[in-house]
Amino acid sequence: MRSYTARHIKIQPFAAALFVAGATVAGCSQVSVPVGSNNVDTPTILTGSIASTADEAYSDINQDDRSIIAENLDAIGADLTASDDTNGLTLPWLNSVSGNSGTLSSIVTSGLNETGCLSFKTTANTITGIKLYSGTACRDVTEKFAVTTLSVAGA
Repeated sequence: MRSYTARHIKIQPFAAALFVAGATVAGCSQVSVPVGSNNVDTPTILTGSIASTADEAYSDINQDDRSIIAENLDAIGADLTASDDTNGLTLPWLNSVSGNSGTLSSIVTSGLNETGCLSFKTTANTITGIKLYSGTACRDVTEKFAVTTLSVAGA
């Protein structure tokens, strides 16, 4: 194999050395961005329990249903922050994919301004029947609600 020269420097060995040095430097640098957040400086971390297959609330109301519940809370988000009186407020929800539906009620917004979270109760009409659940939804970096906890409410 013949190497070409340019002003007394062989190009192939120089290019190979440059490539190896560049790959080494690139491999040593790490850049990470939090998933689901566009705020790189101070990302918001929503905490909650990890759902398991034994969790009755998660097996009845899956992640898609929880997203629908959060979207419905987002739809009235401005009303929730403007008014502390949510007594008697009910909000129906329907997941057309799973067929599950329910009604949000007992929305408590007392900590919404300080923590960005609110508590609620919801009924859920699922394939296993109709049950009452208690939950918490918190706002993330984009000011959208996400259901952080959901459990079967005691009757």
